Amino acid sequence: MSKLVVGVCIALLAAFLGEGWYLGQIQSELMETKAELATVENNIAALQDELTVRDSELVSIKQELEQTQEKLEKAQPRHFNSLEELEEWLAEDDTDQMQYSSDEFNCIDFALMLQEHALTNGYILSTEVLPVAAHWVNIAVIDDRIYIIDPQDDRIILEKRINRRS
Repeated sequence: MSKLVVGVCIALLAAFLGEGWYLGQIQSELMETKAELATVENNIAALQDELTVRDSELVSIKQELEQTQEKLEKAQPRHFNSLEELEEWLAEDDTDQMQYSSDEFNCIDFALMLQEHALTNGYILSTEVLPVAAHWVNIAVIDDRIYIIDPQDDRIILEKRINRRS
């Protein structure tokens, strides 16, 4: 009988140890999975931080692009869109405030300065000498008209219709 009791005890002990070992294995795998999960969560947090930084950089780059596009548009001079736009620009420009001097600052200097100011502001304004009066003027083209401007006083001294080819 004592052999029987010892055998049962050994069997029960073996069964108990077997279940404990299995439970230990599950707990070990659970701990490994929790560690992997923590690593993944840390990676997600780091990626979210990086995404926030990239979003901020994207906003900055978009603003820079808009500014560059504005500069590019200004860098490509254009004709005035209307007589009103030309007159408003002339009123703001200070070329006509310069003092005339036949030796130091004469009509060609006025015309060239007005042309340079127009280009700086993104507009096309040409210069021409009136052969009859030997006087330098500026010319603006708006739609199918040319406007001859006296740069010394901003007066439009002639408006003429032209045939422009598209």
